[in-house]
Amino acid sequence: MSRRTGQAFSADDVQTIENVLDDVGTPRHTRDALLKRAAFGILATTAFGGLAGEAFGMSGGDTVESVVTTAVTAEALAVTYLTGVIEGLGKKQPVKRFLPVLKAANAAEYDHYRVLRSLGAKPLTTKFWAPSAALTPAGVFPTIEAAETVFVNAYLVGITVFSKAGKHDLARYAGEILGTEAEHRALARFAQGKLPDNRAFESYALKTTAQHVAELEKLGIGFGQQGSKPGLFVEFKHPPASALTRIDGRRPA
Repeated sequence: MSRRTGQAFSADDVQTIENVLDDVGTPRHTRDALLKRAAFGILATTAFGGLAGEAFGMSGGDTVESVVTTAVTAEALAVTYLTGVIEGLGKKQPVKRFLPVLKAANAAEYDHYRVLRSLGAKPLTTKFWAPSAALTPAGVFPTIEAAETVFVNAYLVGITVFSKAGKHDLARYAGEILGTEAEHRALARFAQGKLPDNRAFESYALKTTAQHVAELEKLGIGFGQQGSKPGLFVEFKHPPASALTRIDGRRPA
């Protein structure tokens, strides 16, 4: 993620910094001092250069906190994107043909987000840069396939980190979410005319949350800042009932 210097911070930036400081366990006196400086627009580094790097595990090995922060941020991104596709492209093919599938996927991602939030996870940002190519009918399912491939790998990292930390319930939850993300990827591949089930074992090519964020950024996605490709900002919102459908297993076992 790039750095931004010499600019005053917005209220969203200050809230992001506060979320990150909470998530990485910054001492209160340090936290309060940094927030005060940020509020007056004189913090020299951007939240997405240094502080968010810690939350995404960029300054060292991943922790339980960095993984859940990344996970809940990714789920917020997924809900934001799918809701936008359903509402904006739902009458256009091939989206129209698979609209019930997309609504079910959105409902699952929203349940993931809500469960992670109930466990204390807070998204690093709820403002995303969406590349224009992903907001066209032809770009929807390739985007979903690429993103879900990253998400599946990310939850493998989660399982590993949670297990090492002795958080066995969290490791199982990550496995349960991973299975659903793999279904979403398979359906996105089917929508493109590809063989849906094309793997005997999932890829574990990426080993840190920082690598997963970098992969999403390569797609042109921006986390709280403009991405590398033309697009627009979108903000997370709780999806309306019209963008969801009924699904089962809405809480982890």
